[in-house]
Amino acid sequence: MRYTFLRMLTDKEKDILYQLMLDDKESGYRAKIILLKSNGYTVPEIRRATNHHDSNIRKWIHRFNERGLDGIVSKIHEHKPIKITHDIEKKIIEIITKNPRTDYGLSFSTWSLRVLAGFIFKDVHLVDSISHTEIRNILLKHGVKWRQSKITLGNSQDPEYHLKKRGLKN
Repeated sequence: MRYTFLRMLTDKEKDILYQLMLDDKESGYRAKIILLKSNGYTVPEIRRATNHHDSNIRKWIHRFNERGLDGIVSKIHEHKPIKITHDIEKKIIEIITKNPRTDYGLSFSTWSLRVLAGFIFKDVHLVDSISHTEIRNILLKHGVKWRQSKITLGNSQDPEYHLKKRGLKN
């Protein structure tokens, strides 16, 4: 069995870890791992107590050893909402109504939502980022009918298809 080292905790760190267990669901389970390890529990014992995988337990112990509390506390990622103005929406509608092959020199003749989102972001630079879901919502908002392309293989309308497929009919 592999031993996983945990550095000594300060009293202040222990207080914060206990508080995390009460206040923060995601960081709280990590705090519990650290506290159990500091009380002499082995990784398999912590696994049984927390129902987390050994490698996950070791990961959080190592992160705590390296970075302290910052290594186990969840960071809140604040993303600025993307502001899509009416002018940007109009430009998107204009792009979607054009043929990608003839009007933009692309290698395909119909747009998919994902390809359109990439084109608007990378090639036209209308926005810093946009998802295919946002594109779909803009199209719906402006009454543009959108259908997903559908490819069906193996279903022919020919009544003799199965005979021809098996080579029984020429």
